[in-house]
Amino acid sequence: RLARLARREPLATLLARREREHVVQGYRPANGTCGDIYTLGGTADVCGNGFCLRGGLSRPPKPRLGLRYLNSDFKNALKVLLGLIPAFLTFALTKDWWLLAYLGAFIWFGITGVRNVIQSVLGGGGIGRSSLLRWKDYVSWDRLCDSLLYTGFSVPLLDWLVKTVLLDHGFGVTVSSAPLTLYAVMALANGLYISSHNLLRGLPKEAVVGNLFRSILSIPLAVAFNALAAGLLAAFGVAAISDVLQKWAAVISKLASDCVAGVIEGLADRAHNIRMRDWDYRGKLEQVFGAWEQLEMLYPQQDAGQILQSPCTCMRELERDASGLARVYIVNALDLLYFWMYQPRARSALVRFMRRMTREERKAFLLSQYVLSCKREICQLFLDGIVGQNFAKPMAFYLGHGETYLDAVQRLAVRLGAAGNGHELVAPRCPLPQPAKSMQEIMPN
Repeated sequence: RLARLARREPLATLLARREREHVVQGYRPANGTCGDIYTLGGTADVCGNGFCLRGGLSRPPKPRLGLRYLNSDFKNALKVLLGLIPAFLTFALTKDWWLLAYLGAFIWFGITGVRNVIQSVLGGGGIGRSSLLRWKDYVSWDRLCDSLLYTGFSVPLLDWLVKTVLLDHGFGVTVSSAPLTLYAVMALANGLYISSHNLLRGLPKEAVVGNLFRSILSIPLAVAFNALAAGLLAAFGVAAISDVLQKWAAVISKLASDCVAGVIEGLADRAHNIRMRDWDYRGKLEQVFGAWEQLEMLYPQQDAGQILQSPCTCMRELERDASGLARVYIVNALDLLYFWMYQPRARSALVRFMRRMTREERKAFLLSQYVLSCKREICQLFLDGIVGQNFAKPMAFYLGHGETYLDAVQRLAVRLGAAGNGHELVAPRCPLPQPAKSMQEIMPN
């Protein structure tokens, strides 16, 4: 019975583990008579002689249009509108003060929106983020609109059903009689609601448990906000403080819950971005060190580090002897430049990788970045179509930020040379090439 119950959604998310596997329906070997390549096998459709009865012909089903085919902006606007309707109606029909009656829903949505923006920016880098990225580049607007949709339906649940019907009318619990009980029940109800729609949306179990934990942590914070608001109202000489706080109790509980959620989910976003950058750098650094090994095998009588001390000369030699390796060095350096300038948490990820590098690995990495000083060779590569015909913006990005990146990486190497693994500086802090004054100087005829 428990197994049958576990197979039902949403309990399957908590009690079962989801697995996905690909099953091959059949193989069809190739006879090798039509070419020089004999494949080991493959997949094919069901074979037949092509004859069938006319009445047995089946028309292809008409494609069904669902919500996933809607325009993203229209779908997000629809989500916000669907969440705003119950929130606005709840405040408009239950509050007699105009501020809450007409602006309560927008205040509620503002708390949710600001929390999502702050947690996304902090998770993406915070104050130390790249200057090329604006705050809205870190925000997932689809996730923000999902939050606004579900938080709109929490207004009638918390403000009307839990606070007014259940606690006030049912048990006589108000802000003046038992503030801790009031905010504790509202926080637990909010946590159960968030966890339930997380289950329905198929989110991981960690998110479900985290939202329950978040609700518990928000209880003392809500009580503190309530006391702070009471003190401010008393300082301004407001009468009937308990009545005012009772009207704003749901908003105060919402504010406390979102403050805790901003910290917890911001840390979760930060951990996700760090995992993604670790994956990016791990794969790219493997390619960098692989190119270093190829350079050593191509010139066994010379030291690869000495060759790359003159990067432009090295690139010209590689273009003559092994043009593919020269392109590998340039593409790897451009990818790492893009990581540094545009990817969230890339700078902190590179610092961690450089701290773990050995002396030779750090030397190979640092010298491989010096190829960015070869402006003529790299610009020619852009003109040859390495990124297609629309090369103007990528080339301008490289010309505008390549030297800044090289200078930052060299400063990082200087700092880690004394404070990293205890090794001395692995490569000399060579002066950067002077910037070209014009495109004619970069690419002479």
